[in-house]
Parts: sequence; structure tokens; C-alpha cells
Amino acid sequence: MLITCPECGHQVSDRAATCPGCGIQIAGYITHPDSEESPAATGGQTSSSSSQTSFKPAKKPKGKKKSCLLLVISFIIALAACVVGYFYYEDAVSQKEQAEYEYALSSNSQEVMQAYLTRFKDAPMEHRNAIAGRLEEMHQNDADWSNAVVSASKGALEEYMRKHPDSPHKGEVANMIDSIDYAFADRIGTMASYVQYLAQHPDGRHAAEAQEYVNKMKEKEVTPEEADLARTTCRHFFQAINANNESKLLETVTETLSSFLNRTNATSSDVLTYMRRLYSPSDIENMNWHILDDFKVEKKTTEDGVTLLKAQFGAEQHIDRTDPTREHYGKYIVSAEITKDGRITRLNMRKLQTAEQHP
Repeated sequence: MLITCPECGHQVSDRAATCPGCGIQIAGYITHPDSEESPAATGGQTSSSSSQTSFKPAKKPKGKKKSCLLLVISFIIALAACVVGYFYYEDAVSQKEQAEYEYALSSNSQEVMQAYLTRFKDAPMEHRNAIAGRLEEMHQNDADWSNAVVSASKGALEEYMRKHPDSPHKGEVANMIDSIDYAFADRIGTMASYVQYLAQHPDGRHAAEAQEYVNKMKEKEVTPEEADLARTTCRHFFQAINANNESKLLETVTETLSSFLNRTNATSSDVLTYMRRLYSPSDIENMNWHILDDFKVEKKTTEDGVTLLKAQFGAEQHIDRTDPTREHYGKYIVSAEITKDGRITRLNMRKLQTAEQHP
């Protein structure tokens, strides 16, 4: 049966699902006469309009309402997921920034710190200030380091370490100061200077060299007992001459002398000959040799490894004569070498003054 579409006015079958003209739903919304209540049910009376087909307004299906509800719920869930995801993302970014901040601050690398500032421009201000301050400190450190190195002075290096106690150049500074102190000790060249270096740098780079020099100098160091032995031996030598005592004189010298009064390979007999010549003039009544107070002693090691005491001192000779016109005074510089058993093995003298020159 054809009906008129209430929407667009086209003729359409009452059995059609939708109107081909406008698409409104038809099936399920058409009222047929035979579906109305019977006359018996209505008291036997019918209306003329009841024999005509009528169109009921379409009702929205319940399924569509459920779909809308599900859509709203899905949107709310999706929105909540986005919010939660956003907070998780922000937390992850914050943790990443914190880790990078801690790493940069402890890295002591200007490149790493600068990369942090470039990458995390929205980082907490206290973090950025801390990194920026550390960078500025490191830049100043570099400038101070360059000045200290250029100056190459111990004072400048020590001042640099005072200002930057945790500097990465700490080891370099220690080595540079070590070398400066050793160069100073080496320039002075005394045992005291090397001992001072070792006190300052017991484990220094030059400690072995300094200790070797100290040991060598200790070998040359004269003990009070050795100095007394050298002085006593020389005094006994001149006392024996004063007494004109040959046996006592021989007790003070070795059998062979490396040099005696500039004569090499001398013997003890040459020493006795010298004393006899001193007393050969018949007018000598008395002779007195006197050692002055400028006595100096040091150690000497020969090529054969023999240690000798090397003495140098002034001596005066006074002679009592019956002939006043002859020499009665002389002043000499004496150099002698004495063995450890107290015997002279070398002795030379150089005259400085005579009686006419003596004030």
C-alpha cells in the first residue's frame, strides 16, 4: 500500500524501510486499520479515519541512547588517560632533569654543564643557577691556572692552590713546586739544602737524587772526633820539630807520603832530612812552630777509595838566633792530609810573611 511520506511528500510503500526521497524511516512507524481495536472493543462504533493508514512519529531507539552513553564514558576515560599520561610524562621529564643535573654538577666538565643548560632551559632556576655558577667558577679557575703557569713561581702556584684547593690541576701544581724546590736545593748545593728539600718532599720526584747527594756529603762530613784527630796529628808534627825529636816526628808521618813540601813520592827519611836542615845553622838556639786558629778540616776520598782528612791552617815559625841578622820569623799556609789512624801522608807549606813583612 502506498502512503505519502510525512517528511518530503513522496509516495512510498508502507512496507519500505526508509523513504527513497528523504531517507526517513518508514517501516515500523505505519499504523494500519486492521491493527486498530475492533468495534466490539470500542462499543461497536468506528471512525471514518480508522480505515486510513496513519504515520506515527518515530521514536529514538534505546540502542542509540546506549551508544551515546558509551561514547561519553569512552571520552571521559580517554581524557583521564591523557591527564594521567601527562603527569607521568612530566614526572619522567622531571626525574630525567634531576639525574642530568646531578651528573653535570659532579662531572667537572664544562662541556657537560653547558649541554645541560642548553637542553634544560625550563629546569628549576636553582638548578640552572648552580650549574651556571659552577661554570663561572671553572672559567675563573682556568684563568688563574694560566696565570700561575706563566709566572712559573712557587709563590704563584701556592696562591693558586690556596684559592682552588680542589683544582683538577692539583697534581700538576705539586710536581711543579717539587721541581722548583729541587732546583733551588741543587743550585745551593749544600747538604742542608738537600735535607730541606727532603723535609718538604719526602716522596718527591727528586727524593732519590737528593738522598744520594746527602749520603755522599755525609761521607765527606767531618765528625768532631775526626777534626780533633787531624788537629792533634798536625800539632804533634810541629811539636816534634820544636823538640828536634826524630822518633816523635816519625810517629806522625806514614812511611811513604804522596807529597812532602812539593816533592812527590816522598818518604819518612825526607821528613827527617827537612828537620835536620832547619836546625843546621849553628846559631839557632830555639825554634817554635805555632798553629793558628784558622784550622779547617774536610774529608777526601782517593781513587782507591781511601778516606783521608784534609786539613788547611796557618802556622807561624819563631826562631831564636845568636845572629840577629838572620831570619827569625815566618808565616805559612799549611795543607796536610791525614789517615784515619792519625798519620800525615801529605804535607805542603807556602810562606806568606817574613820578619820584615810582619807588623
